[in-house]
Amino acid sequence: MTSYIDGKGPIFVTNADGDKGYAITQRMLQFPSKYPHLPRYPVYAGLPDASTSRATSLKEQGATVRAFDIFNDHKSAVDALRDVIKLCLVVDPLSERISRANAFQYAKAFIDAAKEAKVNHIIFLTPFSPLDPVSPPSSPFRDPAMCISLADPSTYRSQYMMIETYLRTQCDNCTILRYPGILYEHLRVFRKYIFENNAFPVSDQHLEFAIESSSMADIAQGTACIAYAPTTRHRSNVYKLTGPQLLTLEEVSTRVLTCLQRDDAELNLIDLNALEQILYESIGNKEHVAFLLEVWGLQQKSMAGGRFEITRDLEALTGQSGKTLNEYFEDDNVQDVFRSPMPTPFVA
Repeated sequence: MTSYIDGKGPIFVTNADGDKGYAITQRMLQFPSKYPHLPRYPVYAGLPDASTSRATSLKEQGATVRAFDIFNDHKSAVDALRDVIKLCLVVDPLSERISRANAFQYAKAFIDAAKEAKVNHIIFLTPFSPLDPVSPPSSPFRDPAMCISLADPSTYRSQYMMIETYLRTQCDNCTILRYPGILYEHLRVFRKYIFENNAFPVSDQHLEFAIESSSMADIAQGTACIAYAPTTRHRSNVYKLTGPQLLTLEEVSTRVLTCLQRDDAELNLIDLNALEQILYESIGNKEHVAFLLEVWGLQQKSMAGGRFEITRDLEALTGQSGKTLNEYFEDDNVQDVFRSPMPTPFVA
């Protein structure tokens, strides 16, 4: 195996066929071009099928595709990780094969294979934190310590918490990269509703609840910064990447309509059952709806009138504070997405 100094070397991204893993892999490939002083480490894209359009695209961009069934082929997983220094552990519940019933097993299989292959550093991305307040529409949180079995399928939150706990017991050099629900990209699930009703649906019970937000581009950039840095710089660290704004649901809704120049549009106040139905009609997958409702953890303003803090971790890692919601909608591609009711992929 090639010797690399201080844990800098080949990078492996799991779930590279999912929207989040794909975006992170792309950013890994682009990083040395943006920062010429960095060496071009090999970037490996982990996925189950090397014949898909995304696998082909990543190959064309310079990634090495390593395809295997992580659930049933431990040996191939270990072999795929043999020369890897950094493992970006992406668990994407919006991909077809990951659910509340197997998210922990998916991550555990990669952690076990990485340990056997002697991977130096694991970066785990998670939308959940044990310190997050839990309020509707998030599913009720159950402490992982109270779960009857490691395969408890009750919530995605419990699965991610168990992954984090297991990772800490198996890996000395692990970095936890937290991100709140990827609000900007997730807003696309309301495109059909906005197009057909000239309105934005919002929970009638939680207008004053504030939500943290993050952008996929910022998460990919932060992950790449950690992956290309020496292991000693980030091992055992925990970061939370938030955007520069903390908005209430009402503020998010009105800004979306303003950015889309729908001045005559209204806010439609609905209950959570109606919201769930709208999401299902847009996505068509109950597991995906369940995940979105969990990662959109609403956070109530404090009694003193303040809000939950915006972290500076993104700025510390990347030198930038991230895009505001208004800046996100200034992108012509984003505007084009909302001009049509046809569905497009979104990220978790």
